[in-house]
Amino acid sequence: MAILTELQGLLPQLGNPRFLHFLLEPLLLWGVLIGSLGWILSVGLLRQRRAQVCSLWLLACSAFAVLPVLHFRREAAPITAPSARLLKEQNERRRDTQWVYLGLGSLALIGLFATGEGKGKSGTFFSLAIAGAGLSTAVFSLWLQEKEVALFHPDARRALRPATIEIMENLLRCSALPVIWV
Repeated sequence: MAILTELQGLLPQLGNPRFLHFLLEPLLLWGVLIGSLGWILSVGLLRQRRAQVCSLWLLACSAFAVLPVLHFRREAAPITAPSARLLKEQNERRRDTQWVYLGLGSLALIGLFATGEGKGKSGTFFSLAIAGAGLSTAVFSLWLQEKEVALFHPDARRALRPATIEIMENLLRCSALPVIWV
């Protein structure tokens, strides 16, 4: 019966803007990523319109979740963080980059009508645009989430060791990689 007591305590949290903000924020990463991968699989392998429509709806809903996330973030103010300056920067970053999600959501909604059988080259263009925009937005969301972790959980970030940094720099130098001709 302890679970019932916990559930009764959970219900009032659904009116708490801080709770709703943190509850919805993962959609901006995981919903977009799963929707993008679902789109790629439904177009490339399954070739079923129902699967395509489901993945487009998931992409659109996940991308447009940025609006309630930002709304509940404003409502939750003041959010306490270890650094007021970093919190202000992250709030501005979230607000200034919402166009990425709104653009992806709009593209997904357009894809409901512009993709599918018989849409020709424009359907192919939109299919590729949705896949590219979705994956790009997922990477962008991962970067924004890393900034959130740096703000609220600085101990969760692992510092790179000097050897790791050196290896990464060497990999990034084109001259350091051998050219293989086939």
